[in-house]
Amino acid sequence: MSAQTDQTATVIRFPQERRLAPTLDALTDAILPETQMRSLAEIRGVTPPRQVERLRAFGRERARQIFGATPLPDTREGRQHMASDWLTLLVSRALARVADARSLTEQAERREIEDPQRDGIYDDLEQALRAEIVAWETAQNILGGWEVVQALIDDPDSCAVTDSAACQSRPI
Repeated sequence: MSAQTDQTATVIRFPQERRLAPTLDALTDAILPETQMRSLAEIRGVTPPRQVERLRAFGRERARQIFGATPLPDTREGRQHMASDWLTLLVSRALARVADARSLTEQAERREIEDPQRDGIYDDLEQALRAEIVAWETAQNILGGWEVVQALIDDPDSCAVTDSAACQSRPI
């Protein structure tokens, strides 16, 4: 005769977004494609994310402001180390935002399954999508800023930190 017991298990999810090394590849892999973000926003009746180019332009401008006012190291290796520190910090924060947004989505979906008749059930999903959009927009800002930083690594006197008309035609 065997004794039967009720056993329950708790699964603890440690999101992939929190386990990834903070690299640009990890960030671009963690965020949803633009078309999917826009589709989800339309389905859930949420304001869609801003245009990618506007977000990246903001990131480039912000990087110009930061690095235009920052004394850069004399050596390429020094500039690369400084850029790596900057990128690691920002990407870590962005990946944490993505993980938080995904966690909100999972909670909302779990509540939807537990009580599909609950009032405001879709409000939770909308809130989670808004968090995902913020994380996505942040990632786009970082990707734009990185364009400026990359140019500064190779040439600290480049037009990357200026916005003069003479530099407008030169690609970053």
